[in-house]
Amino acid sequence: MLLCKVFKVLPTFTLAKIQELKNLEEEAKRNQSLKSLLLSSSSDFVISYYENKIAVFEFKSKMVGLYFSSSSYERCTDFTFDLEFYDKLRSDEESFEIVMIPLDE
Repeated sequence: MLLCKVFKVLPTFTLAKIQELKNLEEEAKRNQSLKSLLLSSSSDFVISYYENKIAVFEFKSKMVGLYFSSSSYERCTDFTFDLEFYDKLRSDEESFEIVMIPLDE
């Protein structure tokens, strides 16, 4: 009886609805941008290493490296502290930034 009630509340998807959802997903993939990756409905900034807020629009004319990291993975932790090339690139060209995206909860 309970199983029957569960299935009654689940939405049914027609082939047209499934196609519409696939189209929306494809459109989202085609229109990805740094803005769409970093912004949320509650914030339009990232936090710098020095704990400053940096507006995402400041990255518009810069080359941005996305660094996905997990503190539970030792190689990520080691690499984070070994970002010497960042200082060199920053000194050579002001238009380079690295944005770390933590994969931890």
